[in-house]
Amino acid sequence: MKACIKRGAKEIGGSAVELTATNGERLIVDLGLPLDAEENTADLLPDIKGLKQKTDDLLGILISHPHQDHYGLVLHIDKSIPIYMGEATAKIMDVCIKHNLPQAFTFENQHIFESYKPFNISTFKITPYLVDHSAYGAHAFLIEADGRRLFYSGDFRAHGRKGKLFDYLIKNPPKDIDVLMMEGSCLGRELSEKYPSEQSLQAEFEKVFKQTKGAVFIQSSSQNIDRVVTIYRAAKKNGRTLVMSGYTGHILMALNNPHLPSFKWPDVKKFATDSTMPHHITKEMIEKNPNKYVIMLGGPIFNILKNGSLINENTSFIYSMWEGYKELYQERLSLMKEKQVPMFDIHTSGHADIPTLKQFAAALKPKKIVPIHTFFPEQFKEMFDNTELHKDNEIFEI
Repeated sequence: MKACIKRGAKEIGGSAVELTATNGERLIVDLGLPLDAEENTADLLPDIKGLKQKTDDLLGILISHPHQDHYGLVLHIDKSIPIYMGEATAKIMDVCIKHNLPQAFTFENQHIFESYKPFNISTFKITPYLVDHSAYGAHAFLIEADGRRLFYSGDFRAHGRKGKLFDYLIKNPPKDIDVLMMEGSCLGRELSEKYPSEQSLQAEFEKVFKQTKGAVFIQSSSQNIDRVVTIYRAAKKNGRTLVMSGYTGHILMALNNPHLPSFKWPDVKKFATDSTMPHHITKEMIEKNPNKYVIMLGGPIFNILKNGSLINENTSFIYSMWEGYKELYQERLSLMKEKQVPMFDIHTSGHADIPTLKQFAAALKPKKIVPIHTFFPEQFKEMFDNTELHKDNEIFEI
């Protein structure tokens, strides 16, 4: 089996890996949109035979999780190419489509795999491993062909609410790994040694909620389910009700996990322009007792609230996303500053820190480690003696 990183050898986002068996059959792992892409256009597709017009030797594409930098370019491929993903990824994508999100689209030839259950795609045997990541239902893959074993880490961490998945994997690692293709998103960042846990973030949210006299506004991703749970638990601890958009609530409902916040819960409400349903809450209803609410600014909520009286010096604003996205929310940040709203940054990475990378590699004991999803692959050599660097479009043996 041979591998070729088509994008991601020295880049975060836009991941794409091509695997080729000795009989010529090929499998693609992720086909992401580069993070610096201004638009999602077909000219960004990596040079992989059969993407625009399927060839018999291209068996399909594995999608590790529902972040655009791992699936976005599937939009432009031949619709007959089989796409393999976990159930949660499929459900999240379905909700995005129903809410007309610009980055959402239908996978025409979709196949659902089960976590930890091996399946075959002709020559290739794949075992998906559920991992802790800021995307719900993210997977790593053990991929076998021609007697060789590649472990593709995808995006993972150990400090989220699903950290037990990491613990399980390092206690029950797959054996005889020839190549570990491992992400290194944290490398080159100032705070890469130890990221705060989701549990520790909850204490920070609780502190802000407690000291705020009015409503609390939060900018966070609807798809970061761990963060939604963290915010909900902090709100509950302070006797506050969590207010979300319909989109956020529908993602939680689609995942069908009874432990996730739901509009069926009395302390979770859907922001609406009417109160026709028991779980609806309007701007006017919030204004009566603003200190009882935590409001996630998803969907049209901000546009409805920005000209009202709720945003003032008695409220708080929490930015709970990657720093790099702040430019997308300049209107919100500027308004909060203008209204003299106290602002806080409470966030942790969706990716593994350096100690986690080391622990992961030590558990899997691969013969070789190949960096991916990093701007600083050279730093792997400082951590691992068995590092093997490869450039984009460079073919190498597994």
